[in-house]
Amino acid sequence: MASPIKNVAAGDEQHLLFLFVPLKSGKSAAAAKEVEHLKSTIKAHANTVDPRAATGVHFFMIYHQADGQATPGIPVPGFQSMPGKDVLVVMSLYDHDFAPYISAFFAIQQVVDGLNGLLHMMDESGIPGLDPKDPSTAANIIKNGGVVKNASAFYCLLMRYNFADPTYPAGSSAPGKYVLGATFPGLTVGKILSNYPDAGDLWPFPPVTIDFQKSTAPKCGK
Repeated sequence: MASPIKNVAAGDEQHLLFLFVPLKSGKSAAAAKEVEHLKSTIKAHANTVDPRAATGVHFFMIYHQADGQATPGIPVPGFQSMPGKDVLVVMSLYDHDFAPYISAFFAIQQVVDGLNGLLHMMDESGIPGLDPKDPSTAANIIKNGGVVKNASAFYCLLMRYNFADPTYPAGSSAPGKYVLGATFPGLTVGKILSNYPDAGDLWPFPPVTIDFQKSTAPKCGK
């Protein structure tokens, strides 16, 4: 008989990434193109090694908002860009600690190319308290060889714009600056792929095209 899970190892914890990345104004089309290019090249050049257990990503969301535009569809302020800049919002729920999660993507060259491409689109001018000589600026990371050669600096760059706390595990009852729930604490992507019957056939890598059925929006009003 199984016993309830009362302890989750640090490597099996889930954490939140919630980035607000400042981009050069007018980069909406370029950002969208980079995301689509990244998805297509990974699928086209997938090797025999499935990276999903290493990266540990349960879900992600990428959203670009143009300079001066309000978040569409809601009557209150939502995501906001710094004046004169676009903003790229990235949300992810991932396994492991922050550094292993990010560095796992370094093994996928197409992702590395995409991350370096993102640095070229960033605009960190006028960021309060940021010294242009700081090695963690996008410009200096590019100048010194890119994200892989400057991994520690790249982690610092991401953390500068990360609202989330990478030490705060999903499902924890400890107080934090937000509530991050977890239906199955400690259930990593690797465990799902290793233990779910026929996981490799049901969710192959690279992912197959899925025919998602149409969902229905709620009827609001009288």
